[in-house]
Amino acid sequence: MSHKVQFISLEEDDKDLIVSFAIDDKDFGVKSLILHRTLYFEEILDEEQRGVKVSLEGDSFEQEDYNMLSHIKLDNNIIEVVTPFRKYQLDIVKIEKSEIDDMLKLLRKQNYDSKFAIHFA
Repeated sequence: MSHKVQFISLEEDDKDLIVSFAIDDKDFGVKSLILHRTLYFEEILDEEQRGVKVSLEGDSFEQEDYNMLSHIKLDNNIIEVVTPFRKYQLDIVKIEKSEIDDMLKLLRKQNYDSKFAIHFA
């Protein structure tokens, strides 16, 4: 199932790199799928906790703290976000090309140590 993205939000500072997708939700209107890398604390984390954490607002499960981004693929207007525990398909047809370009730049920064695979068609 593909989720329609209404807008994206990008945040970058000395402590965090965040890509957030506002996706359609029948109950609340929108909810957020967040790709978050915490640079500030990462060096004190165990190796398996380092990288980009993926979380979906309202989605909780036992291994949530280990739901790290393993693969992201952009093909036409679909982004596939893959983690060890979940897979998300996002339809970004409503997003402007300039915003997509900025998102790709931030994803590359999040992947400075090649913790996940990136494929952009």
